[in-house]
Amino acid sequence: MLYFEDFRIGDVRSVGDVEMREDEIIAFARQWDPQPWHVDPDAAARSPMRGITASSAHTFAVAAKLLNRLEPPTDGIASLRHEIELPAPVRPGDRLALTVTCIDKRPSGSKPDRGLVIFDMQLANQAGMVVLKVRSLMMVRTRVASDGG
Repeated sequence: MLYFEDFRIGDVRSVGDVEMREDEIIAFARQWDPQPWHVDPDAAARSPMRGITASSAHTFAVAAKLLNRLEPPTDGIASLRHEIELPAPVRPGDRLALTVTCIDKRPSGSKPDRGLVIFDMQLANQAGMVVLKVRSLMMVRTRVASDGG
């Protein structure tokens, strides 16, 4: 388990990969984001995207799944904020991997059992093209909290 004290600014961790299948992209979008370019191959081919693409919600869900596969896990308390960019589409056949970089941290000013850590995350496909950028502010437990004081 990684605690607040374990993170160093500049630390990088990576995990992957998830293959994006067209049937899964369509099934997710049918339930959560039924736009034509996500659910209808013919309509998607005529769209500016020129083919089926995963929805932003699906792309973020894949990043969240991979984040939870990082070893060792983080003793997180809460995600407080996410800033999200989607610079390129996710397409069927893409294999996605996540890279997480610690870019800042500070102890809580009022609660010694936690600290705040800012992570930059990038989800990239097999060609190295970044398809999702997320800057997250996370509340992370300190060793003091895990040791009981």
